[in-house]
Amino acid sequence: MGRTAILLSLVLLKTCTLAVHLRADESFSDNAPPKPSVFVECQGVLRHGIVSIGGETTGTTLTFHRITWELQFSENENREFAAEHHKKPVLVTGALRKVKGTEKSTRWIIDVEKISLPDSRDAKPESAQINVRGTLRAALSTGDVPDFSVRTEDQVWRLDCSISRETQAAADLLIGQPVLVSGTVLPPPDEADRKAASPRVPETLTIRVKRIEASENAKADSRFFE
Repeated sequence: MGRTAILLSLVLLKTCTLAVHLRADESFSDNAPPKPSVFVECQGVLRHGIVSIGGETTGTTLTFHRITWELQFSENENREFAAEHHKKPVLVTGALRKVKGTEKSTRWIIDVEKISLPDSRDAKPESAQINVRGTLRAALSTGDVPDFSVRTEDQVWRLDCSISRETQAAADLLIGQPVLVSGTVLPPPDEADRKAASPRVPETLTIRVKRIEASENAKADSRFFE
């Protein structure tokens, strides 16, 4: 084999090896855990040391607007903070997920990224800001405004797009498409109003939409959840 042939063989071997590594890297990226679809920042009353039948609880909850979500901590210092601030107002940020329970039909859990005391200058003692990545749906409505919802793999959120005509117009153009939605979680109707309206109404919360835009891809959308 001549010198030129040997050099050409080495170049081809190096190229093939690089291609294998690139495919491996791409495969690793594809198998990486998906980014969360729902991210929240909630301010409410913390309760720690909760005990539940069957052990279906993380032991810590946050309550706001008659809504109670569980908190899951990954860091000991956050767990210690919760123990020290039982029944106190706190501010929590993290990804929100929905879990099927045995004793409870549905459990909502925030995987806490940060927990702190709320800024005393904040006007609202109870609030929930939310970012959702999902598919926009619309249903026929008896009014002038369609009934919008955004759906992730395991969650459905009603959307109130009445804050502005621009928001309504943007939603009209994005029906059936992947979208990014940001807004505030509205308080649910109280028990009496809910039963009066419909005794079988599903437990679906509503987001008052501040912004809605087309979703690009998980990597590009990650800025939306930071």
